[in-house]
Amino acid sequence: MTLADGIVVNSTEIYVSPSGFTKTYYVTGLPSTIHFGYLNRFFHVGADVHISIHVEPADSTLAISKRTKMMTRLEAEILAEQKAGTNKAIAFYQQEYQLLEKEREELRLGVERLFYTTIIFAVSSPNREEFLSACERIEREGFEGFMIRQAYQEHDLGFRSVAPIGENLLRHPIEMTSSALANAFPFTNSRFSHEYGIPIGIDWSSGHLNRYDPWHEKLANSNMIIIGTSGAGKSYLVKGLVARGAAFGIRFVIIDYEGEYTAVVKALGGASIRIDERSPYRMNPFELEEEEEKLQDGTLHRFVDVKEKISEMERFIVSMAHLHSGDRLDAYNAAAINTLLQTLYEEDFCFTSDPESLYEKRDSWERNANGDRLILRVKRQQPCFSDFFAKLEQKAETDPRLEELVMRLRRFHRGGTEGMFDCYSNVELSDAPIIHFDLSSLPEKSHARRLGMQVTFEWVLEKFIKKNVHIKKCVVSDETQKMLELEDTARFIEDVFRRIRKRSGAAVAASQDFRKFADNEFGRAIVQNSATKVLLRQDKNDKAAVMEVFGLEEREFDDLVGYRKGMGRWWAGGEVFYNVLNSFAEEEQLFSTTFVQSEHQLALQRDRVMIR
Repeated sequence: MTLADGIVVNSTEIYVSPSGFTKTYYVTGLPSTIHFGYLNRFFHVGADVHISIHVEPADSTLAISKRTKMMTRLEAEILAEQKAGTNKAIAFYQQEYQLLEKEREELRLGVERLFYTTIIFAVSSPNREEFLSACERIEREGFEGFMIRQAYQEHDLGFRSVAPIGENLLRHPIEMTSSALANAFPFTNSRFSHEYGIPIGIDWSSGHLNRYDPWHEKLANSNMIIIGTSGAGKSYLVKGLVARGAAFGIRFVIIDYEGEYTAVVKALGGASIRIDERSPYRMNPFELEEEEEKLQDGTLHRFVDVKEKISEMERFIVSMAHLHSGDRLDAYNAAAINTLLQTLYEEDFCFTSDPESLYEKRDSWERNANGDRLILRVKRQQPCFSDFFAKLEQKAETDPRLEELVMRLRRFHRGGTEGMFDCYSNVELSDAPIIHFDLSSLPEKSHARRLGMQVTFEWVLEKFIKKNVHIKKCVVSDETQKMLELEDTARFIEDVFRRIRKRSGAAVAASQDFRKFADNEFGRAIVQNSATKVLLRQDKNDKAAVMEVFGLEEREFDDLVGYRKGMGRWWAGGEVFYNVLNSFAEEEQLFSTTFVQSEHQLALQRDRVMIR
């Protein structure tokens, strides 16, 4: 069997076994303004695209002479317009004249060189529907400045003009300067530089397997932000990162606003904790824990940061006071909260920087609460909101300026309408690879879910982030934009990401509403201070904000609008690459939130065709 036996040639396309349908195009003109990597857009059309650029040097003397003649002709056209008094096309002729004059001068001085260049595209796919869709997108690019022509009745020649044969048989050259030619390369990074780490998917332009290490030395920090419209594959990507990251020994905590991760967490052997009024689980945000830091000599130093905890609880109580009132607390009330908290932690409970201040020693050995080991000390009772509120009420009896604060906070007291977090903790972090907090049962309209998100973050910081500095830890926050709706919670979540980064942990923020990040100073800080940024499919209404914050060109944003589910543009440590998460059949059932699939999707799964 010869190569010719596997090729069927038609006037509009050819069929090459086993790669499938193939159609070739060539470029007859470029946009007036081109940018670095301007051919990159053609790799994102949803099928295999091969581009060949055939370059031959041109005679600069002939090019200069040609431009001089064109300039003389334009001068005559301008004179004719002026004599006729129409002046309609003078501005256009003058602009063309200036452009030619600039090109001629650059060629004369040797700043630019001229080349005859043939640019050929070959679009291929074994799936007919995918092939036609990709061809339609390729042809549509011609309306954005590219002049593209189909190699009608020459598709066999076009096929031989691209790799692996690479003979220039079509020969449809256009003039290109050296700078225009240079801007065609590179189309993208040939491969992402992380050699080890989580397998996150395939670079659809090169077919290279991408791995990602959040703690790579080239990354300024381990934080990540993922932005995509509804249906772009945001949760799909996060689930893939969690499932594969857990296999690499990373411990995850997921704070789940919508309750989307329960099934995948249980399937992976994680622990799922539902947070609501009827749940048996309780978390006390006032709890104080010892933390660890690694010194320069490699030893671990354990201490209790009481001052930081007081500041955290001051911010937390102020946030509670603002939840149901538009009026912000004045400086006197804020100072009173700080003073009462300092008295509570340092005088009433006598906590110090010494970790031993968190424990009570026993005179004899006792069984711990689980009865599985002997202990000589037990954890002291921790303060809770009731302890603070009792001190506040007592203070308000002699200070009427605090009466309104008492009224604002009463609903959060035990027995109040939102008093579920005035309690003692009964949740312990297990050794499970993934701990999942499901907040979806909390009512959203009463701000209880947003408060639950803040309480969970406070608790996770104390129990998870501050401990075990030698373990790779990651906190995932889904629907993070909910925390940006109020100033206090926005300030809080930005501070949480900074503190997690400071303690060598990783934080992942996922959101489908980029505008809330762009319009909020704390949201922008989260974006700017995340070393890894992932853009999935974007909404056209967010165009200006996304282009400004991420520094994108208009054409780059337009590419994002056409992305399919799971396709993303990644920034990591100064590198830009393109990635699509491909899942196995078993993973697909866990990762996908689409319960009803199209016949096309089902057919692709049956045929084991990778969606690009």
